Amino acid sequence: MAEYTDSSLKAVSRDQNSSTSDRHDYIPCNYDNAVHVDAGALSILPIDQLEEAKTSEPDSGYVSPNIQEADDLKHPVALGEPLPSFQRAIVTPAMGPQLNLVCRTIPVRQPEPGEAVVRLYYSGICRSDACFSIGPEPGYPKHDHIAGHEGIGRIVRAYDTSLIGQLVAIRYLGSTCQSCSYCLRGLLTSCPFQLNAPKQVSGTFKEYATAPTSCLVHLPEDLSNEGTDMLPYYTAALCSGSTALMALKSAKVGPEHVIVVVGVAGGIGNMVGMMAKQVRHAKVIGIDLSHKINRLPSSSDQFGDIFLSAPNTVDAESRVEHANAIIEACRKLRGGSGVLRGADSVIICGSTPEAFRNVHDYVCDGGRIVCVG
Repeated sequence: MAEYTDSSLKAVSRDQNSSTSDRHDYIPCNYDNAVHVDAGALSILPIDQLEEAKTSEPDSGYVSPNIQEADDLKHPVALGEPLPSFQRAIVTPAMGPQLNLVCRTIPVRQPEPGEAVVRLYYSGICRSDACFSIGPEPGYPKHDHIAGHEGIGRIVRAYDTSLIGQLVAIRYLGSTCQSCSYCLRGLLTSCPFQLNAPKQVSGTFKEYATAPTSCLVHLPEDLSNEGTDMLPYYTAALCSGSTALMALKSAKVGPEHVIVVVGVAGGIGNMVGMMAKQVRHAKVIGIDLSHKINRLPSSSDQFGDIFLSAPNTVDAESRVEHANAIIEACRKLRGGSGVLRGADSVIICGSTPEAFRNVHDYVCDGGRIVCVG
């Protein structure tokens, strides 16, 4: 049985505040190939190009699929191939303080009414998956936990046959009630009846996912027509991408606004800056630790206009100098005209207490501060 050690996971589970070049890695759902590491990133192979799994001995950790008919389904229809009885998955056998991931063979669960089976093509790996796999935190299973919340695949079996073949995604926030006080105020992540992957719904680190249809995000078919080499990158939109978009909406960022992104070199911060510039046509001041700012790629102008290093010390003088540098950057991005003032919005994407220190000094009167770190 293949075992995934702590050291192997570090190659695929990145800090959300790491450099932009290594935030997101992607794995195909054939786990024989998933652990090939090259220069800090996993190889990407379309699922249809992977060699079909061969029958192996029982002690190898993988059991050859035993094709069966789902007689209990009203419409036992599969797309392209029959539904196997078994699949491989990355499992945490018992939750604890240390990561404990193994590759195991588990059954493919037949869908109940209101559910569908998704054959997963790709699953993104987020730093949160490491957090979800230790503990356990309240609400998470203590045994046989399967992480993953950035999956893309096709529906291969469902009671509603109109769903068969549709390209869908599975994300962390699966569904909400849409009727409680939080949902009516647009605070969906506070809904007490929400379903999450990989909490109430099993995660995407496997070959087939059986999930409520309400938890599936339907994707345009054009995504798959762009070529299989591009499809895995869309998994990033299911977590850090959607988080970045909600942050911009909450900050009400518009054209020519000047915003400060704290933690711009991380996965979420990078997407906040990119969406702010490319979609909202705003001006972006990016802030991060000096060693991360110094490592930004030449293409950094796609997600920031001016980059500043966060102060290394917490003394008052350094903080004042840093705030003044931000005010001056705001003046420059506004063309040097108008009232000298701070940013229209500050979006904090860092995960340390220092990222939140004195951020009120960066924003203008009437501006907005949004915390997503």
